Amino acid sequence: MEEKKKKSEFFAGIVHKAADIGKDVGKKVADGVQSGTKTLAETAKSNSYTWKMKKYNPVFPEQYWSKDFYIPNMIVIVDDAVRRGIDVCKGSIGWLSKENGMEVLYLYDEFVSQCGIIFVPAAICDEVYYVDRFDHKRFVRVDCIFGKAHEEKLAELEHIAFCLGAKSFSVEISESSLIVETDKKKADGQRGGNIKGVSASTSEDAEKSLHTTSVKKLNGRNTTYFEGNSEPRQPQLKWFAHDDGIKRLIEMRCSKENTIKSKVLELEGSSCATMAQKTACAIDGAIGKIMNNKSNVEMEHQAKTEWYSKLIYRIEF
Repeated sequence: MEEKKKKSEFFAGIVHKAADIGKDVGKKVADGVQSGTKTLAETAKSNSYTWKMKKYNPVFPEQYWSKDFYIPNMIVIVDDAVRRGIDVCKGSIGWLSKENGMEVLYLYDEFVSQCGIIFVPAAICDEVYYVDRFDHKRFVRVDCIFGKAHEEKLAELEHIAFCLGAKSFSVEISESSLIVETDKKKADGQRGGNIKGVSASTSEDAEKSLHTTSVKKLNGRNTTYFEGNSEPRQPQLKWFAHDDGIKRLIEMRCSKENTIKSKVLELEGSSCATMAQKTACAIDGAIGKIMNNKSNVEMEHQAKTEWYSKLIYRIEF
């Protein structure tokens, strides 16, 4: 009887231990499933975050102020409400994008006052600005670039005359643009042979295009008078810093002999171009993408017009 009781207790212990082992295995399996599910969820969340970051490419303040961050040559001012509901853009100051191959910084208007950039004219939403070729912290609205550059060139020529002690100077503007005209003339001709649907005696119109080139000139002249000064000084140059004619004029006037009395210079537009025509074309392409081809800005056309223009600079001492 005692032996039977011991066997019973032995088997009961085995069953109990097996049950405990089963519970432990089940718990481990459940924990493993839960952990695996959690890992999958975290991976999916991470992949989604990475995808969104790549898609929206937001720029954050710490990134903007980093010494490794380079501000693109083109900036578009936008309302921060445009991406306010996107989680990965929270706390950003804008985003980076490529438009027709050109890198563009879309900058939120609320960050403009803190960005350390000067916008000319004042920054407003939905306008495009391009970097000043002489100052990378100054951006000019694209439709004002050539006008502002022209004003600066005239002001610099006035500054040169003043520093050299001129009694008067004048600037004559000569802008030439090439216009291709097409003149279509019709000539009647007879053609032999049979063509399906056309009789041999049918008269056919042969069109010939004659291409002619005309030159349109826009002229203007501005004259300024001074008291004059016999002690010339070296002017600060920007647009004409590399123009040989201007440099020689300054050298002659500032020399000890100081014998020069007057000078006429023809300053070619190509020698003080606001930007390269290739750059202007690239800007046109980017603006077309940004504005959905609704912009009236024609940078390449303006660059070509400037290229063929002249500033006739007359100065008297």
